[in-house]
Amino acid sequence: MTIKLEVWASRKLVILAAGIMVCGAYADGYRNPPPTAEGIGKSGANMVFADDASAVSYNPANLAFQTNASIVVDLTMARTENSYNNPFVPNADSKDSWVPLPNLYFSAPVGDKGIAFGFGITTPYGQGIEWNASEVYNPYSPISLYKAEIAMVDFNPTIAFKLGEKIGVGIGADIYYSELQFDALTGAVPPPVPPGPGSPPTGSAHAEGDDFGVGANVGITWQMTERQRTVFTYRSETELNYKGDLDVTPGSPFVSSSFGLKIKYPTILSAGYGIALTDTIRVEADVEWLNWSVNKTQTANLGANGSLAIPQNWDDTFTFAVGGDWRFAEGWTIRAGYAFIESPIPDSTISPILPDADRHALSLGLGYAVKGHSIDVAYTFSIYEDRSSTTSAYPGTYDIDSNLVGLTYSYSF
Repeated sequence: MTIKLEVWASRKLVILAAGIMVCGAYADGYRNPPPTAEGIGKSGANMVFADDASAVSYNPANLAFQTNASIVVDLTMARTENSYNNPFVPNADSKDSWVPLPNLYFSAPVGDKGIAFGFGITTPYGQGIEWNASEVYNPYSPISLYKAEIAMVDFNPTIAFKLGEKIGVGIGADIYYSELQFDALTGAVPPPVPPGPGSPPTGSAHAEGDDFGVGANVGITWQMTERQRTVFTYRSETELNYKGDLDVTPGSPFVSSSFGLKIKYPTILSAGYGIALTDTIRVEADVEWLNWSVNKTQTANLGANGSLAIPQNWDDTFTFAVGGDWRFAEGWTIRAGYAFIESPIPDSTISPILPDADRHALSLGLGYAVKGHSIDVAYTFSIYEDRSSTTSAYPGTYDIDSNLVGLTYSYSF
């Protein structure tokens, strides 16, 4: 019996820690979508021609080429529908709702020497997922995670300046504050050894924590000709060490204790090229490399319940995007874009708490501007590739659909 309890306790911690890597409802790990309707309308291909305060996020170097101050207010709404078909509960569906992702920017030139200041308050990572607890219950596991949420705010002060007439440089700080929580059903009786069906869950566990982190970002814009630009951007890796509490109910094999979890947000390297084909038509192509492999291992501290470093085996990824805009009438602009976004999560570690897959994003946007004011709306529909899990904790197949809507108001003065 001692051996059974030790094996069960070890498996219990492994399953809990392995499922804690909380999710993004938009895929791409737990990264959120582009922060404005202009970017959404071009499937994220907005580094080259971002021409208002939102350049703080897309490419801070572009602020050096702006001659007006601007304010940008954005509300993005994301919704993902997840289905999980597993050996125990066929066709489980997550409890999906629209998730609001607000973003706010301000920028202003300083004098007439190509120096500018910018500031953004954005939501670059986060979102969450929730399942009916009984639908993701695995009788071969003493722990069934059914809800996870992460929220993050990035305070991003930026300064930009020109090197000569053709090169702009932007430098910014990313000051993150983030909160994390998850909920799980927990069984009271250990399953037999070797693994077999366990007792239905009789207890529950709730964990939450928060932390601050600091990173940096840099952008460079080269105005090659009057109509062509090449850009490069860098955003640093940042580690957050979430700390908080783990609370359990009677019937749970856990005890209430402290809680800690380390999550690394990846280094991002980007490059883009854009050209104004005419006075009214612009197109650009961007590529990003994301160092998701920093999450090869997940470190979870469950206080009196123990701590573990659990392999996640995430992969580095590339994102490719092409987009353009056409000012087809006075004040009116239409946008379109396509992006291919790789998932960093291998089949061996995917779970219902973080369903993800490679996807193709198709976008449309429309904007109207008059006397310094502009309103933009955009929509993205994503086509996800088929996904199956080979992990013993959460075997099965996943079907994912998502919808993304952006609404942005900006004022240039």
